[in-house]
Amino acid sequence: MNDLNENNEVNFISLFTTPLMEVQLDLDVEKLTELAFEIMNRDKRGKQISNIGGWQSDIILEENQEELKKLKKEITQHLQLYHSEAFRGMVFKENVTQNISEMWVNVNGKHHYNEWHIHPYSTLSGAYYIKHDGSSEQGNISFKHPAGTYKNIAHWPEGFVENLNEVTAEVVNITPKPNMLLIFPSWLEHKVEINLKDDTRISSSFNSRPILEKTKKMWQGNIWR
Repeated sequence: MNDLNENNEVNFISLFTTPLMEVQLDLDVEKLTELAFEIMNRDKRGKQISNIGGWQSDIILEENQEELKKLKKEITQHLQLYHSEAFRGMVFKENVTQNISEMWVNVNGKHHYNEWHIHPYSTLSGAYYIKHDGSSEQGNISFKHPAGTYKNIAHWPEGFVENLNEVTAEVVNITPKPNMLLIFPSWLEHKVEINLKDDTRISSSFNSRPILEKTKKMWQGNIWR
């Protein structure tokens, strides 16, 4: 390294980056916890999507509880920030903003978890943690590198690397805590690990789609409505 010519211009260019936004909000999680159980009591059956055990609500965008309104406002504002930063340099035919298209509640007791999945027909997705004790035993959220398995099998000698980093890791784990908001691309495969604690874990997940600023039409799959 000492023999490098100092006159050479060296640039490191990040290709195909995957930004994850992490924000610590300041909302009343007790009120949001009460709302989560209230919604669950109205529909005890819930939905089965990626969840193994546990309970997932239907779409809750029409709920009018004040603290949920505050949460939706915070999410919307941070979606715009993510959009302006992550998609900088992109050129759109019309001005677009990000808009919450779906939002739901997840309630996971002991031994419940969510399998690997993506969120199709949306641009951005995220999770907001209402109830979590901040320990990995209650379940991390894990993100998988799109080429992680192939990359590490094919390009590093087995057993050679002791610690990977954000460039080389196949999986990156985030340990949630109450009031944590995460936003990421909808195509990024992720899962929520098993809850090993007796306490319930509660979160709210959401999707976002672009909406045309002039006509307020939202992208839905392959059409604008």
